[in-house]
Amino acid sequence: MVVARHEAAIRAVIDAGAADAGTTDLTKGVTGASLVILCAPVSALPSLVRAAWPHLAPGAVLTDVGSVKRGVVEAAGGCPARPEVGFVGGHPMAGSERSGFEASDADLFEGKVALLTPTANTPEPAVAMATALWESLGSTVRQLTAEAHDHLVAEISHLPHLAAYALVSAAEADALPLVGRGFVDTTRIAASAEGLWTDIFRENRRPLLDALARYEAVLGHWRDLVARGDWTTLEAEIGRAREVREKLG
Repeated sequence: MVVARHEAAIRAVIDAGAADAGTTDLTKGVTGASLVILCAPVSALPSLVRAAWPHLAPGAVLTDVGSVKRGVVEAAGGCPARPEVGFVGGHPMAGSERSGFEASDADLFEGKVALLTPTANTPEPAVAMATALWESLGSTVRQLTAEAHDHLVAEISHLPHLAAYALVSAAEADALPLVGRGFVDTTRIAASAEGLWTDIFRENRRPLLDALARYEAVLGHWRDLVARGDWTTLEAEIGRAREVREKLG
C-alpha cells in the first residue's frame, strides 16, 4: 500500500508494479500495516508521526527516511504510550540530485549505510525489523543518537549541498560556458530541489551553522596561505585532505 498526496503519483507507482494499492488517506494507508515507512520533507515528518500513531496496528513498526532526526524522534517520544507499537528513526545515506518516483533506482541502497536512531524507549523488535528492512536492501546498518546523527550528517551531507549551491552561485556567468568535468562533478548535487534542501537546512540549522563555522575556518586559513604564498603548507594540507578522500573509495 502506498500513500501519496496526489492520485497521479499513486497511479504511477501502481502502474510500475511497485505497489498493489494506494490511497491519499494516511489513516487508511497505515491501518493494518505491520511496517510503515514515512518519506516526506523533514518538516512534515513530526506531524505525520502524530497522525499515523493512533491508527497503527498492535506490533506495527513506524520508521522514516528523513535527513534530520531530532524533530521526528521527539515527536514520536511525545505520542501516547503504546507498548505494542514502536518508532525507529531512520536515514539511508543514499540518493541523488533527482527527485520523484520517476527517479527511482532499484539498487539505490545496495552497499550503502543506513542510520537508525533508536532511543532507550524503542522496543527491540522494532529496531530488529528496521534493521532487517535495510539489510534486505543491501545496506549496512549503524545506530547512533538523533543528536549525533544531526551533527555528523550536517558535516557530510548538509554542508556539501550548501557548498555546491554556493560554488555555482559564485561562478561568473561568462565562466559557466567553459566548465569542465571538475566543476560539473563537484556541483552535481546543486541540481537537487531547492525546496527540499532549504527545508533540511531550516530543520537542522544549529548543526549546519556549526559545520559552516568549521568550513569557513578552513577556507579562511587556506585563503591566508594563498595570500602569503605559503605553497609548502598549502600543499601539505591539501595532501592530507586527498589521503582522507582516497580512503573513502
